[in-house]
Amino acid sequence: MMHRNRGKKAFVLWTLLALLSAAEAGAVRAAQPPASDPARIIPADALFCIRINKLAPTLGQVDQFLTGISPVGVSMPVQAKLGALLGSPQPTGVNMTGDFAVFGPLPGGEKPDAKRVGVLVPISDFQQFLTNPNVVKPDAQGILKLNVEGKPNVAGIQMGNYVLLTRAADQQALLEAKTWTSGTGTASLAQRLSPDELKRATGSPVWAYANIQVAAKLYGPTLQEKIKEATKKMQEAQAKGGPMVGPPPAVIAMWTSLINSFLQETQLVSLTIDPSATAIRLAPVVAGVPNSEMAKILSISGPSQPQPNLLGYTENGAITTGVATFSPEFVRTITLKRLELVTSMMGGMMSKDDLARLKKLATDSADAFGGATAWSFAADPKGKPPFRLRRIDTIKDKQKLNNVLEEAVKFVNEGTFAEAMKKFGVKIQFTFKRNAETYKNVPIDVGTVTVQPVDVNTPQAQMMKSMLGGGFNLRMALVNDLWLIAMAADPDQEIHALIDQAQSGTPKQAPSEVQAALQLVPEAKNARFFGTYNLVRYLQMAMSFIPMPMLMPQTEVPAGSDVAFAGTIGGGRLLTDIAVPKQQVQALAGMFMSMKQQQMQQQKESGQPGAQPRPAPGKPSPKKPGET
Repeated sequence: MMHRNRGKKAFVLWTLLALLSAAEAGAVRAAQPPASDPARIIPADALFCIRINKLAPTLGQVDQFLTGISPVGVSMPVQAKLGALLGSPQPTGVNMTGDFAVFGPLPGGEKPDAKRVGVLVPISDFQQFLTNPNVVKPDAQGILKLNVEGKPNVAGIQMGNYVLLTRAADQQALLEAKTWTSGTGTASLAQRLSPDELKRATGSPVWAYANIQVAAKLYGPTLQEKIKEATKKMQEAQAKGGPMVGPPPAVIAMWTSLINSFLQETQLVSLTIDPSATAIRLAPVVAGVPNSEMAKILSISGPSQPQPNLLGYTENGAITTGVATFSPEFVRTITLKRLELVTSMMGGMMSKDDLARLKKLATDSADAFGGATAWSFAADPKGKPPFRLRRIDTIKDKQKLNNVLEEAVKFVNEGTFAEAMKKFGVKIQFTFKRNAETYKNVPIDVGTVTVQPVDVNTPQAQMMKSMLGGGFNLRMALVNDLWLIAMAADPDQEIHALIDQAQSGTPKQAPSEVQAALQLVPEAKNARFFGTYNLVRYLQMAMSFIPMPMLMPQTEVPAGSDVAFAGTIGGGRLLTDIAVPKQQVQALAGMFMSMKQQQMQQQKESGQPGAQPRPAPGKPSPKKPGET
């Protein structure tokens, strides 16, 4: 048993070698010649693949990014682990500037098994590779062994400029490996990927990939069975008079519907990673199955007419800001998809008439909008709620918007919607006054959304009251074709500022933090949506909800350190480009370090083991035994 565990440990080291690099690696490189591309060795039906291209330069870039964040880089530990595995301080015959890959499952066996993982190691000289102390020369079938702690627990086979390694127990897959690239066996991953995705795989420092259709076949039935079992247990517990455990059945039904749609309609999910000395770039892709509903939605073209520049309405110091521009067709389609989720969650709690009203509200609101929107969400620690929101939408049908607002008030306050929300533990009331105020000849609508828990004695109810107070105060105004919305503890100040800006007639320059974020994502100018996000500010706001303010230091957030993101839609896929500045990571690391130090100080002062109790004010310190 001990030897078997050692073998597992050895193979895990190989896998960790690639995963460690994939988690944080990146360096710009050109695509390699097809003959040395791992994608031409990996089978097309692989469940997952992680590539680290040009390992040594990539790890060097990671070290640069980690400077000032972590005292330890990754280059030396990775090379040391590889050397320890091969039994040589310098891995002989291994091309450390080549492309490494981890994938699974290996083909073969009675059924696909994701535990059968293969690791592709680039080789500069195969004969030199065989001279490493832990490598046992190939047998008559070409299978070499790798001794780990004295046992041949890892098997491998040469495949061109690579050695394919796996557990010795799975070496049968190695005997079948030659058929993967012979032209008569399994197609390669390079043949499965689209040209754009193959370019990302070969031209990016790190590329991670998951075939969702393979995942659905391997894990879909098991996942569905687990959900059914969990739902049944919760229902049985409630039938016996026990407390509700977990989310309500309607919420489970909604998430089940989401999971099913994702598994059925998603072709692949991939991610590229590209760090530098100042930032790390992430680019996830979600691609729909050809001709599926997802693929059709992600193929809807953008607006045909120029849209106004709304970036000037965003602000510095926010948790998140951004702009988005979508075609009316896309907005309507997404609105109806969201409605389907709401219906699946609340369909059994609302009447058919109210469901029909909800659908009409959703479609009318989508038809009223012009397609362009901007937002800014910031913390307001002293207010209730402790945040403020600005939103600006372009409007193409003002009358339809007015009708939607009036009908929405009736819908929330009347019928079965209010009763349905009580089953989720909250009571909601929506009051709305048209043209209740005026500012610079602009009528302002006043709205209040009151949110109260059904059971006011629970800890959750007390926290809700502490966070939200009486609810949300809204101010709304129409200036030209812009619908201005402000939600805050003092929304008048916010809506007045928006009206002043909208009446100025000239677009205000984007705030400095937004301009800095635009520099991080050059593709943002042609993106469907662009925004910023500051995790430090979000955590500071979230922790203010909890009565532990001493554990959340008010870390200064450097200007221009916001995470920037931008996304495009087309060809049946969604591509998002994310840039994480080094300053944001440093601020997070500093914040958590301060929290840890405060926690240790509190433990010391509370008299935990190893700590001396603090004397009460005005009293002498307790004397140790033997003291006078």
